Amino acid sequence: MPFVNKVKMLLDRRGLRSALVPVVSRLARAQGRGVKKIFHDDGVWMHETSGGYFAYHQPYIRLDLSQMDQAAKAHFFWGYKPQPGDVVMDVGAGVGEETLTFSRAVGPRGKVICVEAHPRTYRCLQKLIQYNRLENVIALHQAATEPSCARVTIEDSEEYLGNRSNTSSGIFVPAATVDAIHQKLNLGRIDFLKMNIEGAERLAIRGMAETLRQTAVLCVSCHDFWAESTGDQDLRTKATIQQSLRQSGFNVVARSEPGLPPYVRDQVWAYNEAILRSAAS
Repeated sequence: MPFVNKVKMLLDRRGLRSALVPVVSRLARAQGRGVKKIFHDDGVWMHETSGGYFAYHQPYIRLDLSQMDQAAKAHFFWGYKPQPGDVVMDVGAGVGEETLTFSRAVGPRGKVICVEAHPRTYRCLQKLIQYNRLENVIALHQAATEPSCARVTIEDSEEYLGNRSNTSSGIFVPAATVDAIHQKLNLGRIDFLKMNIEGAERLAIRGMAETLRQTAVLCVSCHDFWAESTGDQDLRTKATIQQSLRQSGFNVVARSEPGLPPYVRDQVWAYNEAILRSAAS
């Protein structure tokens, strides 16, 4: 762990945060990446930047919100660019790395549904929505999973991007199928559905048959690259997702540009041609 991160973790304790706030704010401004101020709010570190607010579980000194927006567009606007008025469903929204980008793309007439399982991560997502006043975003604290599963366990490590659900140890979180979420919110047609849930996509796909019938475009981030590096074959999901989507009538496309990072290379894009034709007519 880098020395700066060790210092931040040592000081990030109740009673010491007041001393940490001016230090991390000054360090972040010195980076020249648009961060104006870092402060603490109810268990979450908030970052005020020239492009909006970002929430994180620790001070993010090297935060560059414009770069994050560019990455979101490069990774998730590749096969479909959300339009004003669209409905976007983000399953595995994390702390909201793509939320601002999606919200701004669909505009005030659109809607973004953010589903996140981990409670600390979800808290950051809530704060991002609150501070940026994203009135077109709905956040749900649930794990997306297979039918007949009311809760799952999820890992609780500091490296939140790697926290997996349906593990033998961790914390319990509420769970629902994507279909149940879709029905509860009465969403109707989904213009774009993004899913990135650390290998649990192989379970979630079993509980979204009705949602798929009403979804125009999907991007599922599969995790075969993790299987290759860890040896855990439960993470090898790409073939399963492709087969399930083809059986549901989707035209499935994989990204194949040279030089793609593994987490982008393993994306599966799928198109419901009937819905797309209907929208174009």
